[in-house]
Amino acid sequence: MHSPTIPFRLVSTQREEQLAQFNARKEIAWFGFRGAFEEPGLAIINFTKIESGLQGGGGTSAINGGVIAAGFDAAFVLAGLGHYDSKVVITLELSVKFLSLALVNGSLAFQAHVVRSAKNFSFAEGFLSQAGTGPAQHLAIATAMVAPAR
Repeated sequence: MHSPTIPFRLVSTQREEQLAQFNARKEIAWFGFRGAFEEPGLAIINFTKIESGLQGGGGTSAINGGVIAAGFDAAFVLAGLGHYDSKVVITLELSVKFLSLALVNGSLAFQAHVVRSAKNFSFAEGFLSQAGTGPAQHLAIATAMVAPAR
């Protein structure tokens, strides 16, 4: 699963504003997430901290599946914020496939990008992996549909 990435619609100054507001959100900080944009159209979510409450999947040495779903949700929303001039992007659909335990012993990163886009919604795909590993090392993959809030 890796469809071509659609480049961001918003210019870099607009994306910087979107990113600052996204990273300031309380739920993003609560999970320990931090977002970033990477050209041409990649949204990246990293953990700034991993509290014990985020663990529990496959034992206490792995990230809980619900937290992984939340990380994908954040990544897809951030990808949508790079395309829509809206302060809020919502997730209409989210599908996650778990491939391997997301152990806490490395630097985990969610990556997401829009693969098809229209005025009122976009389709996106993404993956979770240890930073610096190749596509064969995906721990989870996901697809989503996101839309700007009205």
